[in-house]
Amino acid sequence: MLQNRSLSTKAFRCILLCCVLLAHITLQAQTPRFKVIAFYNGTYDAAHINFVQEANQWFPGIAAQYNFSYEATNNWNNLNATFLSQYQVVLFLDDAPTNATQRAAFQTYMQNGGAWMGFHVCAFTTNAGAWSWYNNTFLGSGNFQSNTWGPTTAILRCEDQTHPSTQQLPQTFTSAVSEWYSWSNDLRNNSNINILCSIDPASFPLGTDPNQSWYSGYYPVIWTNKNYKMLYANFGHNDMNYSTNTGKSSTFASAIQNKFIIDGLLWLGGVPAGPAPAIPIPGTVQAENFTTMSGIQTETTTDTGGGLNVGYTDAGDWIDYKVNVQSAGAYTVQYRVASQTTAGTIQLKKDTTVLATTTLPVTGAWQTWTTVNTTVNLSAGEQTLRLQVVAGGFNLNWISFAANTPVTAPVGSVITLRGNNNLYVSGENGTQAMRCTRTAPQTWEQFSVLAAPGGKISLRSMAKYVSSENGATAITCNRATVGSYEQFDWIQHSDGTISLRGNNGRYVSSENGAAAMTCTRTTIDAWEKFNFSIVGPVASAALLETSADAVSGSSSLTASKTADAAAFPNPFQSQLYYSLPANVTMHAATLYDISGRAQVRNIVKMQQTRYVLEAGKLPTGTYILEISAKNYHKRYKVQKTQ
Repeated sequence: MLQNRSLSTKAFRCILLCCVLLAHITLQAQTPRFKVIAFYNGTYDAAHINFVQEANQWFPGIAAQYNFSYEATNNWNNLNATFLSQYQVVLFLDDAPTNATQRAAFQTYMQNGGAWMGFHVCAFTTNAGAWSWYNNTFLGSGNFQSNTWGPTTAILRCEDQTHPSTQQLPQTFTSAVSEWYSWSNDLRNNSNINILCSIDPASFPLGTDPNQSWYSGYYPVIWTNKNYKMLYANFGHNDMNYSTNTGKSSTFASAIQNKFIIDGLLWLGGVPAGPAPAIPIPGTVQAENFTTMSGIQTETTTDTGGGLNVGYTDAGDWIDYKVNVQSAGAYTVQYRVASQTTAGTIQLKKDTTVLATTTLPVTGAWQTWTTVNTTVNLSAGEQTLRLQVVAGGFNLNWISFAANTPVTAPVGSVITLRGNNNLYVSGENGTQAMRCTRTAPQTWEQFSVLAAPGGKISLRSMAKYVSSENGATAITCNRATVGSYEQFDWIQHSDGTISLRGNNGRYVSSENGAAAMTCTRTTIDAWEKFNFSIVGPVASAALLETSADAVSGSSSLTASKTADAAAFPNPFQSQLYYSLPANVTMHAATLYDISGRAQVRNIVKMQQTRYVLEAGKLPTGTYILEISAKNYHKRYKVQKTQ
């Protein structure tokens, strides 16, 4: 009997350990793996400013793809212990701290195990002794000595292919365009410095001005200091048309150089480098986020949202994308393309199967963009989709996949709306008129679709309803109840887009993002069409039409109190959201299974508009969500469905 009890105890401990590990794994998967803060100046030299602008567009996309967070600030006074304690990695994009307080805080951060990556001009100085620790000890480079001009690519030689940031790089590769610096100190003589990449002699002469070109010599480009977790990269100066103040190149145009940046950030953040995570579908695939390719190049785009586009396409080129299709079925595919003189043709393929062949139009210029649609059937799960160039001569900015939906409005779903300008509609938290200007959908850009009398629908965000204002003023999202102004006809078009018609018989317009949205248009044009994506189901209580008036056809609806439950949607599929009173900040959120075992746990230190638990890997069933703070405790029974 004693032996059986001992075995039972061991079995129980084993099960408990598995549960703890499962909870830990689930928690890891649903929070950013590390946090990056980028400091920039953004006021000196148009080439540096242009780099900062594109960096602050490129890094958020990489952060989302590799599951870390990216923020940027031009307030260098944030270089203090309290602020820096929130972040695992610091970037200097175009400058370095200038006063003693900022410098001391950064030095302490690095000496205490912080991580850093710097670019180009952050190492520029002609007075290294003014901050000797940074210029001579940390970077090791000393004073600026010379530079090449004008900006060009260079062939870089990878001197150490064992470092985590360079182990996936070839021995030599072509960089993106940059101006290149040299310094007074020879880093080869510094035993603390590990030079990772340098200018290969095949690059000489380097520069376009004979008086400012390098013809020979040794020039380090990427290095690390063995005493710190740091990386410096001597690029980050774009080629510019200074008369028009527009960029002519992109620092992120080299896929191999980008691999160094990504793997370097992952190393600094304390996570192993590896293959790119699969991009979720439905969703948007940025053209430059390929896993492998043949024949193409990237360049800066002036299309809405900025960033990079893929170009230099020729017949036979191809691009592979690793995707994760959430559910099998028919999808509308949109290609964002531009072509100066030649109509291109592309095929979307899985393995050897051609899913769709699409002809691309001539738009008249390389940065004049249009969207072309096709339809494909996709199987569920992780897979590689190949974009095969049949006839080249076009640029590609992004590919959007949207699940084909029935003609009827998706009542009971939470959706996002994307305008013809490729930006998202925002409810603006009800504090100002609605606009179609957001580059990515967050809380304010999600709307619950609810039934209204006569087959109409209402839209709700942040517990308030969208109002047409009868066309008299700009559209708002601040109504507590549904009246005639808060009811819309849902009109679906053959191209998969939808339009909304207000009670005044006029159509909702995005105004192309140039002004607040209106409900004044008598006809439907591009600005009156929206792409919608379903985020998930509305909490079940919100599907009720909420009052006897609604059943009888009255034009006034009162929102049910239960529709604004603190845990939603319920039932949920993968993401469980919850909201808290404004006075609750730091708290623990734990999801227990029915036997009382913790499956997912979040410790939240900062206030948010709403909170989320990622529980997609849990089996279906009943769970208990417990919110626990110093003076606040709540429990909710929730149901997980497929």
